Amino acid sequence: MALVAKYKEHISLKEVASILKENLTPLSKRVRLSTTDTNSSLVGKVLMEDVYAERNIPHYPASAVDGYAICSSDTSYANPASPVEIPEGKFLWVNTGAFVPERFDAVVMVEDTSVEGDSLYVFNAVSKGANIRPIGEDVSKGRIIGRKGELLTPFHKALFAAAGVEEVEVRAPIKTCFIPTGNEIVDIRETNTKQLAPGKVPETNSLLLSELFQTWGFHLDVLPLIPDDPELLKGSIKQAVEEYDLVLVGAGTAKGKRDYSAEVLAEQGKMLFRWLRMKPGRPVMMAVVKDKPVIALPGFPVSTLVASWTVVFPTLQILKRGDISESYLSEAVKTAKQVKTELAEHYSTRQGISEWLRVQCGEVNGKTYSWVTSSGASSMMPLTEADGFSLVGEEVLELPKGSSIEVWVVKENDWINRAVYQGSNDPGIEHLVGYVRDRGGDLIIRSVGSLGGVTALARGECHMAACHLLDPKTGEYNTSYIKRFDINDEWDRILLYRRLQGLIVKKGNPKRIVDVADLTREDVVVVNRQPGSGTRVLLDYLLSQTEIDPKQIRGYDNIAVTHFDAASKVAYGNADVVVGIKAVADALDLDFIPLVEEPFEVIIPRAFLDHPGVKAFRDAITDKVWKETIIKLGGYKLEQ
Repeated sequence: MALVAKYKEHISLKEVASILKENLTPLSKRVRLSTTDTNSSLVGKVLMEDVYAERNIPHYPASAVDGYAICSSDTSYANPASPVEIPEGKFLWVNTGAFVPERFDAVVMVEDTSVEGDSLYVFNAVSKGANIRPIGEDVSKGRIIGRKGELLTPFHKALFAAAGVEEVEVRAPIKTCFIPTGNEIVDIRETNTKQLAPGKVPETNSLLLSELFQTWGFHLDVLPLIPDDPELLKGSIKQAVEEYDLVLVGAGTAKGKRDYSAEVLAEQGKMLFRWLRMKPGRPVMMAVVKDKPVIALPGFPVSTLVASWTVVFPTLQILKRGDISESYLSEAVKTAKQVKTELAEHYSTRQGISEWLRVQCGEVNGKTYSWVTSSGASSMMPLTEADGFSLVGEEVLELPKGSSIEVWVVKENDWINRAVYQGSNDPGIEHLVGYVRDRGGDLIIRSVGSLGGVTALARGECHMAACHLLDPKTGEYNTSYIKRFDINDEWDRILLYRRLQGLIVKKGNPKRIVDVADLTREDVVVVNRQPGSGTRVLLDYLLSQTEIDPKQIRGYDNIAVTHFDAASKVAYGNADVVVGIKAVADALDLDFIPLVEEPFEVIIPRAFLDHPGVKAFRDAITDKVWKETIIKLGGYKLEQ
């Protein structure tokens, strides 16, 4: 008989917060910390008791300005036209913050005086107490200057020290550890990750989590890696909860044969929940073992990240201050700002599932556009390329093109100087980004295919596009397509270079593929590019020239968005052949069978020629070092 779970499964993000509040309490451990030690910090610590001033601030009558201490009655009727003379012995020079002797009751600013001989001349009358800070003006002795439960800022330490408080009692720092697990995982600190065997994966989630914890103001200890063994996992967790306040376990959260986290946690403590209605990051679970929260995180890096935002961070908040802030998600993401953007493409999500989108952004004609990057939970590169993240609610099913979405920006980008490129995917263009930035601009690349780039340019959604579109009727490249959209002849064309396109096959060409006719063979599987890409147009043209029906080709509908994506499928045996550029074949050590040399053009509306990013781009393409780099890629012929 199947066991019925005694805990919640597939819960929403809102339920996470409720479960945490119901089952967790703040740490009770306390420590006393010095207020005068410059090698330690109080920032982010939580006070465990009210703090009272031990002395007045200031503790003497202090001058608020540079000037002369005087008796106010001696300045009666003083004015610029008729200054008052005060004889020697009845005034005293004082600096800002200096002690003002009791025989004086005011300080006149040096700007309102002049000294001639032994006398002081005052040009403006002052009242009693003028420019003197009385005892206890800022803080009086015995006043509460820090309250229990208060989160300390950089300003508290100086205040406490000035008020004579030498130590304060705060909640002890939260001790957290991470236990990486998995037979396929190797410790990057002990293994040369450049020479990994197939099936072995470097353990990098500890690096991701450690950096994440540092941005949150917490420390994370990484414990030794353990294999997929339930007894070893039990022992590691048992030992960890004795020493740590929060324990994180890496992987083992799915329902595979070696995923033991659920049964181990259920046996050792009280399970709180298993799995979230969230993408990515669904397989996360949490338990309380010996009154310590234990969170088992998914293995994929993106899943680990968003599970940390949604579960680990609010757990830390409760342990630290007893509650979860309303803005905890944006605090976890460490967003620089939140921006409303217009979605540049249609996006479908699953209803009932909250989804984290990694997005890039660009501003064109005052409108900020965003588009979704790769959504794979194992893909690390899109995390570094993303400008920000957007959380789609579980009630949403479709996000049509043009939808307004809020982006939590994590990079401080000057989008005004960023040129938005849409069009053909090309390694040469990708190498340009650094050169553009060196010239004070920026370049964001969206690979949507040649036709997609030209149409985006016509809609005003980018500053430039690139294409290599063959017209099957004329055999000419680009012109007919550009004329179709550039009706008023407002675009400039730059012939950047010519690229060699051909058939990319495995090293040694084991299938003995020589031309497009071989693509119809039963033992050959192809991978194709997306509709509208110049490479797809070329393949369709070559097939039509040889009267080959695409339906005869196995894998014709298997789509890859970039040259590298497509060629990688050949390299790893998922396909036998793809049409692509020689530079990618060379980069992946694959064989290349030339088919045609194509012109690669960049199109820029003249209205954008003065845009900072476009100007930087136009200058960057003249860079000698960039040109030398392109030639070394292989298959490129630069135009003079």
